[in-house]
Amino acid sequence: MLEFLYPKEYLSSVLEITPEKLKKLGINTIIFDIDNTLVPYWIKVPTPELEKYFITLRESGITPAVLSNSREERSKVFCAGLEIPYVYRAGKPGVGGMDRLLEKLGRKPEECAIAGDQIFTDVWVGNRSGVYSFLIKQVDPKDELITAPKRPLERLIVRHYCKKYNKKYL
Repeated sequence: MLEFLYPKEYLSSVLEITPEKLKKLGINTIIFDIDNTLVPYWIKVPTPELEKYFITLRESGITPAVLSNSREERSKVFCAGLEIPYVYRAGKPGVGGMDRLLEKLGRKPEECAIAGDQIFTDVWVGNRSGVYSFLIKQVDPKDELITAPKRPLERLIVRHYCKKYNKKYL
């Protein structure tokens, strides 16, 4: 019943998504949410650790990109130094933003994965679009006001997912 909201994988960090893992899945593009997936929402730029991670992805032939519901300035500032393609105000879980990003990248859904901390935006848009979905444990327990009310229901769905697939709840 809830399967349409289940991620393909549930991980504690984006750093667990290695180029080798993606290549085994036939994926050449990884799409990230920014806020609470890569950094807490108040951090404006990538950390040095993330900068190295994006370099490793690129050197391995994996294209990183960003799909965010945030305003243009947030995505632009975060992605600028790394020259990461992005779509802002994506309207997740609607598929319009994902479609625009895939067109911009020249990719088919089956070549891509999305990594995000929210079921009702990131996982759902990935599943709706045919993009492999990674649910990432939020990097900081503090949420934006728009996200916080959804977390209890998301936790319930994740618990069901973990029980069904015998996965560890992170």
